[in-house]
Amino acid sequence: MRKRGRNYLPTLILIMVLWGLLGVIVNQVEPELVKDILVQGLYLPFWLVFFPASFFTLAVVVGNSRRGLVIALGLTGFLILRVYQLGNLLNLLLMVGLVVAVDRYLEG
Repeated sequence: MRKRGRNYLPTLILIMVLWGLLGVIVNQVEPELVKDILVQGLYLPFWLVFFPASFFTLAVVVGNSRRGLVIALGLTGFLILRVYQLGNLLNLLLMVGLVVAVDRYLEG
């Protein structure tokens, strides 16, 4: 029997659509319109598009959905800290350590 490869075409189309939508949000939408939706000062619609875009992209790049999820959560978490002006080198190192620790824990 021949092992069939994975079909990445639907995922690649979804990735392109999500990054395109994110580009539209960044270029066409006034930040003040989406700044205070549900959580004050968080820009929630941006993050609701950024997270799945980064998750699917990282899952395809690293070839592992779980690892892509953990990295996307860490990246999104750090960027949210940057929105609240808490994203410094120490928090970056702590976030990287947390992502590595969670990845190692879930691996085994």
